[in-house]
Amino acid sequence: MELPITSLLTGAAAILLVLLSFPIANHRRKNQLSSGDGGDDKFNRMIRAQANFTEYVPIGLIAIGLTEMGGGAQMTVCGLAAMLAVGRLLHPFGLIANQLWARALGLILTLLALLGAGARLLYAALV
Repeated sequence: MELPITSLLTGAAAILLVLLSFPIANHRRKNQLSSGDGGDDKFNRMIRAQANFTEYVPIGLIAIGLTEMGGGAQMTVCGLAAMLAVGRLLHPFGLIANQLWARALGLILTLLALLGAGARLLYAALV
């Protein structure tokens, strides 16, 4: 398989996005909300957890995929993938459960993965 690490990460991300989406769809159906959060703070956090996931994951997958495709060391690609995966698992947990430590650590890991992949891609393109 081409890009096995990125493929594994993308598959897991797709499943996690569905898992983040189901409770939102169910809440909307149950409470007859077509948009917005209806003033429900916890529901707002659920919406933001899903939205935040969709804001960061695509560029992360692209950057990690290009790093893997460009011959990045397997350990580097695995490290970047692990940081993105753990970060994107911790962040929604922290946001929904209102646990600042998990949210903060999730964001830090996500940003480190993006910075690492971005720096590796820039270095490869310029050298």
